[in-house]
Parts: sequence; C-alpha cells; structure tokens
Amino acid sequence: MLLKKTANIWAPILIILVMVGLTVLNYNLDQQIQLHDQFAARWNAARSWMSEGWSPYSEETRQATLEVLNDNNSLPNQRDQGYFLDPAWYIYLLIPISFIRYPIAKAIWMMLTQASIIVSVLVSIRLSGIKLKGIEIFLTCLVIALIYPFVRASLEASLAPFAIMMTLLAIRAALEGKGNQSGLLFLLAIWFNPLAFFTLIFLAIYLGSRRDNEMIRIFMIGFAFLLVTSLILFPNWIPEWFASLVRLEPGIDWLNTPLMGIARAFPGAYRQIAIGLHLFAFIMLLVEWYGLGSRNERGVQWKLMLTLIVSYFFNLFSDGAYLLLALPAFFAIFKYLTEKWTVSGKILYWISILIIAYLSWRLVPDPLGGFPQAHAVTISLIPFVVFVGLQYFRWWALASPRALVESNN
Repeated sequence: MLLKKTANIWAPILIILVMVGLTVLNYNLDQQIQLHDQFAARWNAARSWMSEGWSPYSEETRQATLEVLNDNNSLPNQRDQGYFLDPAWYIYLLIPISFIRYPIAKAIWMMLTQASIIVSVLVSIRLSGIKLKGIEIFLTCLVIALIYPFVRASLEASLAPFAIMMTLLAIRAALEGKGNQSGLLFLLAIWFNPLAFFTLIFLAIYLGSRRDNEMIRIFMIGFAFLLVTSLILFPNWIPEWFASLVRLEPGIDWLNTPLMGIARAFPGAYRQIAIGLHLFAFIMLLVEWYGLGSRNERGVQWKLMLTLIVSYFFNLFSDGAYLLLALPAFFAIFKYLTEKWTVSGKILYWISILIIAYLSWRLVPDPLGGFPQAHAVTISLIPFVVFVGLQYFRWWALASPRALVESNN
C-alpha cells in the first residue's frame, strides 16, 4: 500500500537509475565489442554542420565520420559507409546530442534504443488488447528485449526501434482521436520506418470514413514545413543527397525483403515469385481495407494487426529490428487464444515467446562475432507463422463478438 502511495516519488527515481545504469553498461560494451555503427554518420553530420558549417553530405563530413569510427573501435555501417543518407531535416533531431562527446552520445542513444524496444512492447500489448498481469508484462518486456535482433539493434545504435516506437505511438494516438499528435509522430517516423506508410494509409481510410482528417492534415503541413526550412538551411541538399545514394547504390540490388528471401527457395523462378508475392501482399491489403469504415472496433483491430504484419514483409533490408512491427499481431493471436482457453493460451504464450528468444540466438553461428544478420527463420518464418495464426482467427475476430467457448467450460 505504501509503495502505491509513494509511486510518484520512487518510480521516476528508479527509471532514472535504470537509464543511467544502461548508459554506463552500453559505454563499456561499446569499448569492448567492434560493431557496424549506425549512429556515427548521423551524429557527426549534425556536429560538423554546427561546428564547421560543412554540408552533411560532403566528403569532409564523411572523412570526419570515418575518423570518429576509427578512434572509437567501430566500423562504418555497411549501407552508408560513413555517408549521411537521411533527408536534411533529420539533422534537427540530432543537434542536441551532437554537443556531447561521441562515446557518451552513442551510449545514450543505445540506451534510448533499448527504451524504444520496451515502449514498443508495451504499446503493442495495448494495441492487441491481450490481458496480462503486471509481472507478466515485466517478464515479456525482459524476454523480448533479449531477442537477438533487438540486442543487435541496440548495440549498433540503430534508429529503427526508435522509429517503430513512434509509429506504434502514432497508431495509438490516432485511435484515441489525437490526430495532431499522430500526424507529428508519423512525420518523424516515416523515413526511418518507410513501412509506416501502409499504416498511415490504413488510418487515413479509417479516420476519413469518420470525417476525421486531422492526422493527414498535420502530416502534410509538417512535411511542407520541414522541406521548406531544410531548403533554406541546406540549399543544395536534395541533389547532394541523391548523389550520395546513387554513389553507394546505383541499382536496386540493395533490396532484400523477407518475401524476396522466401522466393530464393525457388532459384529457377526467383524473380517471378518475388514479384508475385509482393503484388499478392499489396492486393491483400487493398482488399482488407475495403469497407474499413463499416467495421466495429474488434474488426478494425484485427485488420490493423494484419496491416502491420503484412507491411513487415516489405522490410527493405530484412532488418531484424523491424520484427517490432510484428509484435501487435503476435500478442493478438494469444489474445484470441486466451479468450477461448485461458490457462492453455497462457501456457502456449510463454512457450512460444521463450522458444523464439532461444532460437533467435541458437540459429546464428557465432552471434557475438561482429553481430551478423539474424537467421532467415527469425526474419521470415516466425512472422509468416504469425500471419497464418492471424488468418486462423479471422472469423473469430470479424464475426464473433465474444469468445464462444468460455474458459470455465
């Protein structure tokens, strides 16, 4: 009872202590493990612009990034090779942390990445509607944070978990009628998580059917504002940005979605199968979105879960961090299971989550040796099983207003 009454005092203190502890731990880990760094190019682009006036896309900025990486036992990210490849307005986001010395700034961003993963789990639980006790939520957050692709993302200081967190928060805000907040969150998330476009369209259709266009209006106004201000501050950034992208990836060989990974099982017809799978997934979404405004809350929730899991399969680089997008659908499956079989559903829930965590590490040979990409089973098969499970409960979600088989029977 005393703990509940004093929660407003000890809870913030505990959170601050955990954040400081994680930052110290990350700082020490970063000094000992050599990894591909996703933060240095962004941090240095903001710092070089503020201190030297260099363009974020210039060769001077890139050389400064490589020097930072060399001095801090890190490797350039395989995709950017030390170049800043984001739209110029993302410099705004990084300016505050660019004043902090690089090793500490990276440790702080790693901590923020880890916090983003936890928040994504919590929001996914809320979106799915699964009922878990406090201790179950705590253990769920702990186990999921230790899944291999998420550990890899946090140690590489990836921005993907941060963007996915903002995407999930934007969804929740939109469903709660907070259109302004949702539009701003989507605006920040859309570049680092381009898969958010699918959810943005889904919500635009759903909210539009209810005469609520606030989210899209704020999104478009915010985009115009960022574009104009970035052109004022960085007059030549668009051609410089495209030049950097073309320099590193002149073709489309960099595309590597999970659906393309599935298609590679059939090398003789790889191209045709890959194109067919992407078209099928996109058409499926269009069919499911039809008549969205006439659905009840339970039906809209199921279609939202389907949109998130299908959009995951368009993951451009098969980055395991985007598995966070599959979490709401994963939790939704066990929500339907526990509606029908409370005890058995909970047992299956914990067995599944522990098996996924174990396999995510077990399937990767020498996982700590440079932190390789997650195994295809983790990236493709597990989300596919979640997709199939969601389809299995389709009628249950869309046509059944409640559990037809009560747990006490």
